[in-house]
Amino acid sequence: MRKPILLSVAFAGGVLGLPAVDAESVETYRPTYATCAAYFFLAARGSAATRYDQLYSAGEFALNQAVLEQGRPAAESRMGSDSTVMMEEIDQDWRLVERLENKYGGSCDALLRDAHFEAP
Repeated sequence: MRKPILLSVAFAGGVLGLPAVDAESVETYRPTYATCAAYFFLAARGSAATRYDQLYSAGEFALNQAVLEQGRPAAESRMGSDSTVMMEEIDQDWRLVERLENKYGGSCDALLRDAHFEAP
């Protein structure tokens, strides 16, 4: 049986003129649903009323997905510990909630979009 030929990224870089990338050094941050639930609930509390419902609904959806994957105790525990970390990241100051949006917003939005969440 013939083995498939795999073109390494480093080789392709040399041949195609692309920069060589070590596949093990590339990390893609993909948050869990519990982490995103923590983010959305905290973002809702620190945002204007016009965004509150949308963010809170996203938090509920993310938490429900986490419960389906991990069970309620594990999901709620992870969400709680992530909320504690996030509160430390904003120095317990709701005026700094934008820090969370910058760090978690894009990846959590993508996670929910991939799960076909539709905001109200």
